[in-house]
Amino acid sequence: MAKVPKRWYEDFFGSDYLVRYVHPETPAQVEAIDKILHLRKGGRILDVACGAGRHTIELAKRGYRVTGFDLSPALLAEARKAARTAGLKPTFVQGDMRRLPYRNAFDAAISMFTSFGYFDRPAEDREVLRGIARALRPRGKFLMELFNRDSLVARLPSQSWQARDDGTVVLEDASFDLLRGRFETRQVIIDRKGTREFTASVRAYTLAELKEMLDAAGLFVHRVLGGLDLSPYTSRSWRMVLYAVKGLEPEGIRTVW
Repeated sequence: MAKVPKRWYEDFFGSDYLVRYVHPETPAQVEAIDKILHLRKGGRILDVACGAGRHTIELAKRGYRVTGFDLSPALLAEARKAARTAGLKPTFVQGDMRRLPYRNAFDAAISMFTSFGYFDRPAEDREVLRGIARALRPRGKFLMELFNRDSLVARLPSQSWQARDDGTVVLEDASFDLLRGRFETRQVIIDRKGTREFTASVRAYTLAELKEMLDAAGLFVHRVLGGLDLSPYTSRSWRMVLYAVKGLEPEGIRTVW
């Protein structure tokens, strides 16, 4: 495995990210997000680490006032372009999610596609959650979707490749560093432009660890699901969806829809 740069996310989320990842499932995911959050139309939603705005734009189509927040200028440029094409006007803001500049501003926040665990120290991930809590209004809702560490460890290491219709080939070599608790990936694009390589390192938290971190931020988990297909959560689920509410402790946590 190639050595991962200290700030891998600054290179990983450039324009080539959209070559490596294609998401036809986005409309179905937003249908589930809408169902889980159950907000009034016109409600304000913060999309943390929004990337190219795929969830931001779909939520805006449904009548929500959405702010997409991301570090990558390249992906935000793509997001603004896609929004203009769709005739929509969500807000896109460039910045570091460890320093969210909002307070009591949103009815809900979302963090999709494992946009958590990027940083060197768990304390930095905790700061992300504290910032989200500050950004939410009282009883504001938070929805987090990410890989499930329990099943991830069992499935790695793995190697895969994809061949696209235009001749582009995407290769991935993925592993799990048990000593550091991190998912490591090396991805290679081969296309008409040549060959490019990208590496990433994401800390994978257990459900218990995530619950403790969310509780500490004042975001209390009410429901855990096995994905945005609304499947029940088990240790074998590939994905994990946590639904939390600011300042409202539940009587119990449900693992089915």
